[in-house]
Amino acid sequence: MMESSSLISDFCPLEVRRAVPADEEAIRRLLIRSRRPYVCSWWWEEALGAETFLLALVEGHPVGALLALRDAGPTAWVRLGALTSEIPTGLWLDATLPHLWAPLGVQGARMLAWTDVGSWLGEPLRVRGFQPLTRLINLVKRDFSLPVLPPGFPCSIRPGEAKDVPELACLDHEAFPPPWWFSATTLERILQETACFLVAEWEGILIGYIEARWAEWGAHIGRLAVAPPFQGQKVGAQLLAVVLSRLWEMGVRDITLNTQEDNIPSQRLYQKFGFLPAGQRIVVWSRSIPE
Repeated sequence: MMESSSLISDFCPLEVRRAVPADEEAIRRLLIRSRRPYVCSWWWEEALGAETFLLALVEGHPVGALLALRDAGPTAWVRLGALTSEIPTGLWLDATLPHLWAPLGVQGARMLAWTDVGSWLGEPLRVRGFQPLTRLINLVKRDFSLPVLPPGFPCSIRPGEAKDVPELACLDHEAFPPPWWFSATTLERILQETACFLVAEWEGILIGYIEARWAEWGAHIGRLAVAPPFQGQKVGAQLLAVVLSRLWEMGVRDITLNTQEDNIPSQRLYQKFGFLPAGQRIVVWSRSIPE
């Protein structure tokens, strides 16, 4: 097993090239044998062939995979970032990051953000110009209780539909700052594959939505958004109560979600519903893309 940066660089230099469809099975094997936790927040198989999907190889064998894509707004996100444990992180970053800057700029991205799942990227990213953007708190709910909710805004809650997507994209961009925006294309895809997607409606206007996705351990609530004029009026609580009930009806037990460390109102809402911290807080790093 290769242990040092000098050994790899002197005798087994990293080759970096675009990942193509023929690499799919090799990437799956890489993910299985990677001992480092990795971020995987996209349907990466569909991005094979993209200029910003890079494989790092030693003697023809994949040892690292890096996919970065811009969805909406000026920020591109690392959607897949995996590296085998024998490869030094800094060596991998220095070999791959320069290949990302130009094509990400063509996509219209001005920033690159990276979620450090497992806390093994922090210092190498800092050395290469990344700064902490925020920290995420992972929460889990394992019981089947709901709080008694006071009367909230008189909205109706129903399943989301394809016709809702354009309006939901506008709502999403009003509810969150640009790094967190979903595009209409992403919302449409989530709607097609979600475990539960609900919208809150008032007088024919969409004022909020929530979506939960299947996960290996149960379900993960990926998004809870309320239009700013209706925030603080229990719309989010109503959506959360209904989605939890629907997931329990499907047989789901463990339900997780992430929220930002500085989003105190969201933390209070989730605590009221019995969500508890699970694991360490996750740092999200970002840096500007060189021109």
